[in-house]
Amino acid sequence: MVPGTAHAAQPPSSALLSPAKWVTTDSKQPSTSITTGDARVGAWRDDKHHLGKTYLTFDIARFQGTQLFTASLRTPEKAANDCTRPRSTQLWVVRPQGQITWDNQPQELADVAANPNQDCVTPWLTWNVAEPIKQALEQGSTEITFALRIAEQFQGDTAYGRTYDPAAVLSTTFNTPPGTPTDLMLDIHNCGSTTPFVASPQPRVRAIVHDADGTYGLEGRFAFWPVDAPEQRVEPAPLWAGSGSIDSYFPAGMVKDGGTYAFAARTEDGSANSEWSAPCRFTADLTAPKNAPKISSTTYREDGAPPGDGGEGLPGDFTFDANGDTDVVAFEYDGIGIEAGRVTADAPGGKATVTVTPRTDGPTYIQARGIDRAGLRSPSASYRYWVRTTAPSVETPWLEIGVPAEFVFTANQDGATRFVHQLDGGEEKSLPVGEDRKARLTLTFTEPGAERHTLKIWTVDGAGTKSGIVDHTFNVEQMRPEVEVSPWSGVVGQKRTITATPWRENVVSYVYKVGSGAEQQAPAAEDGSLTFEYTPTTKGRHKVLVASVNAAGIRSGWGEASLSASTPAPDVTSNDYRYEPAGAPGQAGTFTFSSPQIPVVSYRYRFDDEPWQTTTATQIQWAPRNPGHHYLYVRGVTESGLETDERSYLFQVKPLPPTVTSPQYPDGGPITARPGQPVEFVVTPALPGSHEVLWYISFNTPQVVPVGEDGKARFTYTPAGAFEMTVSSRTPDGIVSGEVRRTYQVPQ
Repeated sequence: MVPGTAHAAQPPSSALLSPAKWVTTDSKQPSTSITTGDARVGAWRDDKHHLGKTYLTFDIARFQGTQLFTASLRTPEKAANDCTRPRSTQLWVVRPQGQITWDNQPQELADVAANPNQDCVTPWLTWNVAEPIKQALEQGSTEITFALRIAEQFQGDTAYGRTYDPAAVLSTTFNTPPGTPTDLMLDIHNCGSTTPFVASPQPRVRAIVHDADGTYGLEGRFAFWPVDAPEQRVEPAPLWAGSGSIDSYFPAGMVKDGGTYAFAARTEDGSANSEWSAPCRFTADLTAPKNAPKISSTTYREDGAPPGDGGEGLPGDFTFDANGDTDVVAFEYDGIGIEAGRVTADAPGGKATVTVTPRTDGPTYIQARGIDRAGLRSPSASYRYWVRTTAPSVETPWLEIGVPAEFVFTANQDGATRFVHQLDGGEEKSLPVGEDRKARLTLTFTEPGAERHTLKIWTVDGAGTKSGIVDHTFNVEQMRPEVEVSPWSGVVGQKRTITATPWRENVVSYVYKVGSGAEQQAPAAEDGSLTFEYTPTTKGRHKVLVASVNAAGIRSGWGEASLSASTPAPDVTSNDYRYEPAGAPGQAGTFTFSSPQIPVVSYRYRFDDEPWQTTTATQIQWAPRNPGHHYLYVRGVTESGLETDERSYLFQVKPLPPTVTSPQYPDGGPITARPGQPVEFVVTPALPGSHEVLWYISFNTPQVVPVGEDGKARFTYTPAGAFEMTVSSRTPDGIVSGEVRRTYQVPQ
């Protein structure tokens, strides 16, 4: 919210209270407190003459510490003994006491005036009880008791007696004064006993507000002032506090460099204000340190040159000096190859020394900035130095599988006594440093596997100080043979020739595997090569792996190739049924299968959604049962039972729709059909063997008419207007002809 924007005050709270207890007294039961039934007041008669009063007690503890605005007690009436007599009911505030009976009545202190009501019996008889409740609260009472009775002069007259509902309702409006704000914050600082330094000319202020009545419509207000000039206190307009907090900034122009300022907050609900919070103070520091710090080191010379000082992995000291700027209380630093950090000065404007361990060698730098109490930073100072190389150097040989190779380590750390090396993250092993500062390590990789390896090497001196670390990577040539497949692509069952050519000498045998098959062994030819044949029996891509074995029994890495085996779908042809419409429903056609690319011993096929069938023949016949598009699906089956890919053959069957005539619609006219008069139709099927005709109007349910001995079917239809009719025929075994659809006009 914009500071200073005002909002509507918080609305009053309200509460409806029922009696905490009630009691009716009866002169004929003078020692009894009646707490059931109706509330009787005045006189009534049965076989005796009764006098009674009713007492209503309310718990008002919740209103302690609040502003009570209104309090209205409603005493619903249920009956009047005589409506010709004016209502003479009175409400009295009584002195609190324990058990109430006719013989032990409390003292009646004050009469409460009722709101006028002319109805004989009303559920809305109300009394303004705000003042009595306020007086009770001022006296520290947590309860108030009212006596409902008939005026003294009519108390014994039965004509004035009345009956009330004991479920009286006390309706109130009130306000709970808001609580003092808490959790004051100044920028990032929690307000407390200390006085922080703040670098902003308009620092942000926040506070949490409190109100037992909730935060709807709640507001809060800040006050700002210079500590040495409290008469300049400023209290801007209240702020919306519906979220439970208020948030603002110091007034523009108030905060000056070096001054000490305070703010406080209070909560406002439109009816009452809280106390002001304890003030929160700060000192303004708006000027950053002017001088860059000075940097020095006893380990690393400034602008050093090769071979450098210290060493990678060797700690060194750096001292930062505020350079005469007394505002500096800390330093922050960073650089290449070191961890960034922050350190506190030994005194304002003083010094600080840190120990850093370079992670890299060669030329590098460290830079530092002074920081004052408000967090403002000075210009940066940079210190360049040269870190001596302590990590050992490594001479790497050519490595191939099964052949020993020697690594030569050379120490660069002064006083180094041993080399420590670790291969591929494994066990750490040591070698002594020779007089020539060298050591030799022989490695032999006898098992094929990963080509790339990592060797970590460092030195350690007599004091146990560790040098820089070399992460040395190298390759071990796996001497994989070259593998070729001919032909690479073909069909299942087609023989392939696989040739492996070695990349090393003294190869005596090979190990190979194709796809998921088991490893096979075979001797090498005189020239060290290998040739073997493989016939794929399953479709797909098959990986070919070949490894050579030399006279020492060392196996190479896998040489790799692949081959592809397909199962081409059969061909399908037919002179009777093709994509162009041909034939007719019920007319058998011949379909021919062939598999020119892969030998098969049988075929599996199905038409449309019919079940799959198997045949060893290359021709089948099939009669369609309905016109339109049809599919034939065919797969070949090899001698081993392998199925080929599937062929989908689409063809169309011509319809044989019937002929439809009508006396009312003769060829050449005129049309004699009329609305409401039957129209006769004669259908002559074209589909041989048709025994019934199906017809329907638009989208209605088809009607079935038998075909007579004369080969025709007859039916009538009474139109109301123009109509569309669809007609077809069907044989006893369910073959359908195809439809004829016509639209008929009906003259009016």
